[in-house]
Amino acid sequence: MSRALGGETPTGAWFLHGDATRLRDDAARELVDAALDPTTRDFNFDRFRSDDVKPEELAATLAMPPMMAERRVVWLSDVQKLTPTGRKIVLSATERLPNDLVLVVTGTIPKGSKAAFYRDLKSRCRTLEWGSPREAELPGWILTRARTRWNLELAAPAANALGAAIGTDLSRLDAELERLADLDRDQITVEVIDELIPRTRRMDRWTWLDAVTEREYARALRELEDLLTSESGVGLVAGLVEQHLLVGLAVEGGAGRVKKALSETGRGYLSWKANVYGRQAQAWRVDEIDRAIRHLHRADRLLKSGGKDRAVLSELLLTLERERRERT
Repeated sequence: MSRALGGETPTGAWFLHGDATRLRDDAARELVDAALDPTTRDFNFDRFRSDDVKPEELAATLAMPPMMAERRVVWLSDVQKLTPTGRKIVLSATERLPNDLVLVVTGTIPKGSKAAFYRDLKSRCRTLEWGSPREAELPGWILTRARTRWNLELAAPAANALGAAIGTDLSRLDAELERLADLDRDQITVEVIDELIPRTRRMDRWTWLDAVTEREYARALRELEDLLTSESGVGLVAGLVEQHLLVGLAVEGGAGRVKKALSETGRGYLSWKANVYGRQAQAWRVDEIDRAIRHLHRADRLLKSGGKDRAVLSELLLTLERERRERT
């Protein structure tokens, strides 16, 4: 939220939406605190739940001027529960919002909804969304959130373990990070994560991808069946293609080239791992990366044409292992 504000006092209308309610509402509270004068907060702040507030009460509150302050703030939560009359009042307010009013609207847009109400809100408000990250983004998100919100330094294996145990539920991840930050531990290790949040898999997806690009094919093969209880073959191959491409960049230009490419392509969320790719690159030549990617594309075609996940991925790993041995 602080990045969105850029050090400025918030003004106007804001629409914060998404399924990660804990993070979304934390951002709304930060927004409210930044907009209000703490000495007159009690006079100039109103929060309503959309399923509780009467339309006439909402309209009257939105029309009120601030008292002994430059601005007042209205926070309307669960906007998806507004009545049709309430929606008209909110849209009317966002169309002609006074300079001395900050309106914060939060909620979840129902999946598949094509209601004009949400489209109009987005066009009239400064809009921020809290959605689930891609699988590749998750460890980086955990590391960043732990550091910036909870002043907690995690090692990458611990972030992988936490992501594997919880998945992409950002609200629950954040709650677990808060719990970890309260522990009296010098270091949060994988063992600490496993003690608090037992995993159903021996190896997480990201550690498995690293095992393959580190050319530990026997280890990856041993863990494959367990991993496939919760991962799809197509998803694993897609992750391997991306990781081999990044390792290939590191083969040609080191970790610095990887960071530059990630930044230029809008994938800065992976920059934290550039040094890992640089280390993995030491096990590869450019021509070997090219062959591995061709094998991965073949595996992808087989999976998408009905091939069994375990059989296709086992053949892939055995082929890569054979070529590694031939090199040595």
